[in-house]
Formats: sequence, structure tokens, C-alpha cells
Amino acid sequence: MNFKEAIEIADNVYWIGMYLENDPFQCHPYFIENGNESVLIDPGSMLEFDAVVKKINSISDIRNIKYIILHHQDPDLAAAVPEIEKLIDREDLLIVTHSRMVPLIKHYMICSDYYEIDRYQHHLRTDGLDLKFVTTPYCHSPGAFVTYDIATKILFSGDIFGGISESWDFFAQDDYFERARQFHAEYMPSRDIFNYALKKIEVLDMELIAPQHGSIIQKAHISPLIEQMKALECGLYLEDGYRNELLLNLSKSQRHTLYLKEGVYWDYDKRKLFWHDTEIILKPKEKIVLTLLVSKVNATVSSIDIFNHLYEDQPNRDFSSDAITSLIKRIRQKIPQDTIRSCYGVGYTLETK
Repeated sequence: MNFKEAIEIADNVYWIGMYLENDPFQCHPYFIENGNESVLIDPGSMLEFDAVVKKINSISDIRNIKYIILHHQDPDLAAAVPEIEKLIDREDLLIVTHSRMVPLIKHYMICSDYYEIDRYQHHLRTDGLDLKFVTTPYCHSPGAFVTYDIATKILFSGDIFGGISESWDFFAQDDYFERARQFHAEYMPSRDIFNYALKKIEVLDMELIAPQHGSIIQKAHISPLIEQMKALECGLYLEDGYRNELLLNLSKSQRHTLYLKEGVYWDYDKRKLFWHDTEIILKPKEKIVLTLLVSKVNATVSSIDIFNHLYEDQPNRDFSSDAITSLIKRIRQKIPQDTIRSCYGVGYTLETK
């Protein structure tokens, strides 16, 4: 594969990046050839400027570009825009980005008008082109988003699915998660925020993912990679003791709250379960059992103790392990996976670890 030339990754869609030798942080601009309304995606910095311009002109006249998509404001994808603007030299050139990005992007002294995706129903439709924009807030910028080309089913994913590695493959291989792990762990703010973005992305029908860093991901690798990404600890979760110490200390604060996983927490004062600010409705017996388990968090509570606590007003009632198993199963359906651990033959443990 000749990286000194533009590489067509789908009909009229091209990788126009520059392979930087011995640089684990490869940056990838893309070009959608669409006549006089062509699209340049994350054009890069001045490090790549000459190579990017040369590759665009090998496909089409650079003055055919009407749209420049900037998925966020970082210099590795946006710094070259003012010089590219001069070459395009069109009064109708539009910078496609989120309104939250404009106050930052303007500091590059960009002159063109903005097409703010959140003011246009997150779509860009033009002759021969239909692009859908999916917001991915705080991954890793407040106005971050990804672009889905409906015709080719390519997701231009910005920083999401990016990778860093001493050796670089144009197309991702089976070990790509290991190459993407470090980048996401360091650049995504938390697993909860990252999973919010992944859930919005995974519903798309994707043939390729074209990230701004790392390798292009083909269809066979997409679903397995997303599942691996969902379990990745990143951002705040990398801090020592974040879950157990910081959140446990918060539970002892004025709010008296016990944080579980994925935004779910128990309010001791209200004796209620919440997901963010939304109450998770518990039936009376479910609330009794969960109240007991959170009072003994990270300790095993026997099935008999749960039964006796549940039916303390019925001391002659015969013990039924099946009744407890069924009740625990219903509670598990309302809380994050693996929050309640079964201890075979003993009982159950509500874990925050």
C-alpha cells in the first residue's frame, strides 16, 4: 500500500493522511469527493499540510471543497484550516462543527462561516450526499461528535476508536483493542461517559469506522471491538481507589449516598435507588432486601438472614431459598450487571469493588 498517495476506502471516499515514521500518534484526514460540494474531514495540522493538499488535488481540485468537518477543536485536526481556506478560496465554504466548538475553533483565525450541526437537526444533506452527525459529548470534548455517511455506511469517528502504537497498520487487526486501550484510557473522561457514546454509535449499520488516529476498522471487527471498549476503565476510573474510596467517602457525606456502577446510586436517607436523577422504582419486597444489602455493602448476607429480615413479622413462615433467588433475580434486572454476587450455598454480596 502506497501511503504517499490518496487511498480510496469506499466509493469516492479517500484517506488523504500522511504516514509519519516512528510516530505512534498517526493522524488521518479524509476526503469525500462530491463534485463542487466535496467534503474534507479533520484536515490536520501544518505537519501534514503539503501532503494533504497534494493528495486532494490528485483526486479533485481543492477548490471543489465546500465543507470542512471538524469533530472537535484540537490542533492535530484543525490547525491547518486557515491555510487550507486560502487555497479553497470560496465565499460559501462552511466549517461543519458543533456550536460548543465555535468559541474555541475561532482562535485559529478561521474566516469561513460555520454550519453548526445542532442547529441543523444533526444532518447535512446536499446533492449526492447525506451525512448524519451523532453527538458524543465529552469524548473527549463537550461538543464532540461523529459523522455517519449514510451512502457508504462509514463512520468517521474522530478520536473514538483511535489507537496509538509503535507499529501501524492501515486496517485494524485482531489485536486492535490493545492498541486502542491506552489512547482511550487516557483521553476519555470516564467509562460511564464513554459508554454513553458507544451506545449511540453501536446502533448504526457500519461497514467501516474511519478514526482520526490509529487504524481503519472493517465490519468484522466492529462489534467485538465495541464490546471490549464498553468494559474499558478510563479517565477517572484509572485513579487509585476511585470507586471504593472516593465514592465511599461521598456516601458518608451529607447526601449519604452509595454509588454502585454506571450512574446508579442508593440514597440512604430517602431509601431509594436512582440512575442519575431518575428514581428506579422498586417493589416493596425488593426495597426491603436492597436496603439490607446496602447496609452490609461488600459483605455476604446469608439467604436465611435475608428471608428472616423480609418476613420478620411472620416468624413461623417456612424458609424458601427459591423465593429469595427469585427476588434477587428481579432486583438484578434493575441494577448494573455483577453488582450482586452470589456466594454458592451461603448468600449474596452487594459489591462496589
